[in-house]
Amino acid sequence: MKKKKYQLLNLLKKIKKNKLSLNLNTLSLEKKKLERISEDLKEMLKKSSFNEGEILNSSQLRQTSSFRENLQEKLEISTNREIHLEKEMNDYLGEINKIKKQKEKIDKKIKEEAQMIEKIKDLRKDQNFKTKVMI
Repeated sequence: MKKKKYQLLNLLKKIKKNKLSLNLNTLSLEKKKLERISEDLKEMLKKSSFNEGEILNSSQLRQTSSFRENLQEKLEISTNREIHLEKEMNDYLGEINKIKKQKEKIDKKIKEEAQMIEKIKDLRKDQNFKTKVMI
């Protein structure tokens, strides 16, 4: 069965929308993981804070401050990645909305084409063809 161009376009848009939805889902899962990681890093940062009245030698102080600095860097990287993922997700949502609008236009064209074909069929039925008598 031969498919019309609008039906093929409709199928193409459906495939593209499904692909974008899958990618959006993947980004959403990654964002949730990053949020859990950020929470864990913040908790570790709180636990590694200096206690008042605790006596530390220079190597312990250096090691603790280095560890806290490393945690802060990782927390910043995690936060930046979350922001980037949010922007990417918004882009995907924008693309999905564009595809929805395009699908609506394609569906409208399919309906118009079907109506036009129906009108042509009705006109052909209504026409009375006169046969010529050949002598």
